[in-house]
Amino acid sequence: MIRSREVWFMCGFLVAFVLFAGSATAITLPELASRVENMNRSEREALLIKGAKEEKEVMFYGTTPVNQVAVLKKAFSARYPFVDLKHFYSPRQGILNKTISEFRGGANLADVIMTDVSYGYQLIKEGISNPFSTPDVKRYVRGSYDPNGQWYTMYMLTIALMYNKNMVKPADVPHSYQDLLDPKWKGKMLFDPEAAYVMAAMEHAWGKEKARDYLARLAKQDLILRRGSTLTTQLVAAGEQPIAIAVNGETAAETRDKGAPLGFSLLAPKIITPNGFFVAKKAPHPHAALLFTDWTLSEEGQKVLAVELGKGSAMKGLPVKYKEFQTDPDYVVGPEFGSQLKQYMGEFQKIFGTM
Repeated sequence: MIRSREVWFMCGFLVAFVLFAGSATAITLPELASRVENMNRSEREALLIKGAKEEKEVMFYGTTPVNQVAVLKKAFSARYPFVDLKHFYSPRQGILNKTISEFRGGANLADVIMTDVSYGYQLIKEGISNPFSTPDVKRYVRGSYDPNGQWYTMYMLTIALMYNKNMVKPADVPHSYQDLLDPKWKGKMLFDPEAAYVMAAMEHAWGKEKARDYLARLAKQDLILRRGSTLTTQLVAAGEQPIAIAVNGETAAETRDKGAPLGFSLLAPKIITPNGFFVAKKAPHPHAALLFTDWTLSEEGQKVLAVELGKGSAMKGLPVKYKEFQTDPDYVVGPEFGSQLKQYMGEFQKIFGTM
């Protein structure tokens, strides 16, 4: 015969189990993403808020610098003060290594992961990320998100030609890749030996044969090969060389704003490199994860990134700090490029003699 104390214990256990099973936090990210996909904005937000209040935090792994995430966090917390936005920062390979290692080891700590989309394809390949939707997707430019919902552009960087205004006359500013073959630029142009995405973009726009032929001719211009957009920007700003063929426009423009004599030109094919949002399939805080992505991808969140932080936005009709880089791209450096990165890099470096 079961004693009364045991009965009360069993009843208490069953009540706790039912309450836990019915709580918002019991749902998985894939289940939640499917549930909210067809909800209108207000219903979706109400459901996510309810669950996020129980979860209390969201863990964001991203390549965005800590000081910039602090600005984003302040704005997000003003809207949703009950969610603590936590952040782990590392360059893109560090983000991938940590995320993949934790996933394989069963330690699922990340809710939202942000990295260069061409590297983020590994999150899809490993089964770490899960498709999700966001209410403002129709406002985003072509190619700036995955049609299947695996990633959306948190912010983007536009690839631009950069020149020193004190060294390049307005009439001589290159406006096409063909202009770079002019003999007057021989030995005077900086180029990143790892910018294989330029080859991919040219092949996409011109075809493989024409792209390879052009790059072979460009290689004969005695290019000065330097890795890193930041270093390249510093060299051109200091007058070491008059031109850099491919830099991150929005980032370099920050140096111009500090007084450097820099100008920019967008060459076709126009290229953007999106830094994409991926949501973890096993996110420990699914409601807070989707609430954070929805807000960041909304007009309110994008204004913080574009206006306050000077990032490029893929959202149409948004005021941005650097309007000159707002463009409908010809090529997006996406997961497809990432899956072929090793092949492209080898062929690109062979052309420029860096292997």
